[in-house]
Amino acid sequence: MYFDALTLAAVADELHATILGGRVQRVLLTGPLGIGLEVYAQHQRYQLLASAHPQWARVHLVRHKLSRGVEQATPFLLLLRKYVLDGRIIAIEQPALERILVLSIVKEPTLCNHEQEPDTRQSASDAHPMGAIRTIAPDDDRSGADHTLTLPVLMTERVAPLLRCELIIEPMERHSNIILVDDNNLILDSIKRVTPRMSQRVILPRQVYEVPPRQQKRDPRMATATDIAATLAETGERMLARALVAAYRGVSPQVAREVIYRGSGTADTAVQAALPWEQLATELRAILSAVWTPTLVPGPEQPQAYAPYALTHLPGATPQPTISIALETFYAPRETVTAHQQRRAAVQQQFAAVRERLQHQHQQLLKELERVRNLEHMRWEGEMIFAFLHTLTPGQSMLEVEGQQITLDPHRNPVEAAQARFRAYEKAKQGLAGIPERCRATEHALAGLEQLAALLDVADTREQIDQIAQEAAEQGYTHSWSTRTQHKHKDRPGRQRGVRRLKPLHLVSSDGLDIYVGRSSEQNAEVTFRIGRPDDLWLHVRTIPGGHVIVRTTGSDVPERTLQEAAGLAAYFSRVRTERAVEVDLAHRRLVRKVPGGPPGLVTYRAERTLRVAPIPPWM
Repeated sequence: MYFDALTLAAVADELHATILGGRVQRVLLTGPLGIGLEVYAQHQRYQLLASAHPQWARVHLVRHKLSRGVEQATPFLLLLRKYVLDGRIIAIEQPALERILVLSIVKEPTLCNHEQEPDTRQSASDAHPMGAIRTIAPDDDRSGADHTLTLPVLMTERVAPLLRCELIIEPMERHSNIILVDDNNLILDSIKRVTPRMSQRVILPRQVYEVPPRQQKRDPRMATATDIAATLAETGERMLARALVAAYRGVSPQVAREVIYRGSGTADTAVQAALPWEQLATELRAILSAVWTPTLVPGPEQPQAYAPYALTHLPGATPQPTISIALETFYAPRETVTAHQQRRAAVQQQFAAVRERLQHQHQQLLKELERVRNLEHMRWEGEMIFAFLHTLTPGQSMLEVEGQQITLDPHRNPVEAAQARFRAYEKAKQGLAGIPERCRATEHALAGLEQLAALLDVADTREQIDQIAQEAAEQGYTHSWSTRTQHKHKDRPGRQRGVRRLKPLHLVSSDGLDIYVGRSSEQNAEVTFRIGRPDDLWLHVRTIPGGHVIVRTTGSDVPERTLQEAAGLAAYFSRVRTERAVEVDLAHRRLVRKVPGGPPGLVTYRAERTLRVAPIPPWM
């Protein structure tokens, strides 16, 4: 489904009628490739969403308040806050038949203290004891109250130059982008940076912004019967819809099919001589100049299509109040899926950074352990010098003991040489105290992170992803706003805003036995040590991080069919869910132990047996 130039034109007209002249009160990233603006205009707040997703690129108003989808502020977001936040939208433009929307924004001046030169002319400051008068219009007030304030401004304050910028939205599928350009037409930053190796049209900070090259196609608004017949024949396309798209600017496949259906009665028509060319040209011009009548075509599970005009070639099209409502309804189920992937990618990026830091720390600790071994050799040398002191002669430079050579300083007393080795050994030993314990703790942290990362890879819902991210923050791997809020308001539980805890997955096997599956580290610990009883069976993929599975036993042997189902679930909730066959270990719950000092869900077990099964998705 294309977000075409005609749809963008309808959105631009709607934005002209709603947010033009409004003030941007809030700026956020809805995801790695999306931004949201809250605009106060005409005494109400509007939520504007723009996305540069390669499949769902678009821009439109939404009815709900937008939420933040990226944990950390990016350079692009910081620039948006500087140039766009608190700015006023003074112009909204769309080049004809192009998928480019330009929001021109001017930010109000700031006040800066400086020494002002005396002015002999009469001014507003002469009439007020505190200085000049500044009037704030109603739209300046974010609360929406309809009133005007008159504030005194000190004479030592001057007005700084206006900040002018343009926010350019280019919803062009995989070439989509959102670009912030300054008043000199220089790119400040973009949501997707494009280097010279990626494209001839470079999108990088401090580069001159260039409009995407216009396609060498005809203007459909000037189409005539003779022109359209000759032009379509030149394209070489066999189907009429493809020929229209190839010949005319701003004509998407859906627009072409609608024009053909209105002109000939069928949407799938081949290019041929006997066609109603006059009617086709009339319908092509009419669809580009008609009054907007947004429509939406429902589907069995989610909307099938949308358009800013009446869709007649698709059955079941229903009118919509605005084009933004049609777009919001169409993309809502698709945006949910996309948001999951964006959220997963953001958490995976955090995990990768933490993994790199822990691995570097572990390598440094291993080097320190190697130094400990060298220190032991230094102590041994000191002991051997004392042991063979009676054999040493003045000026001796080498002592051989047990096939090893100890270097001596011929100008130094052997006793002093031995004591120097003991002092260096004790000093270094004190500095390396606790290195083995720290090394084990780092290994446990890496194992716990791998467990979280594996469960994140197979998480199926946004709630599961959020819970894994929350647990990572609680275990000290990452930091999140929700955990900081909980710590800040730990004495006021009602104000905590953590992620809602999900319960472990509970299924019933074909033989009627209960099966519990952990899908996060905390759930793994709950399944194994709180739900599981000593005689229950515990399953986990061999040597690979993943979910813990418990099969509740009834005092008798568990049927083989239930074991296969439980092992299949353990394989499914692991990183090897795409393999044809996976080795899964099976042990009694009483033989599973927590790793001392390890993160939740990290265990050891013994006396296991191994099953080789195919992954099985959960059944409901």
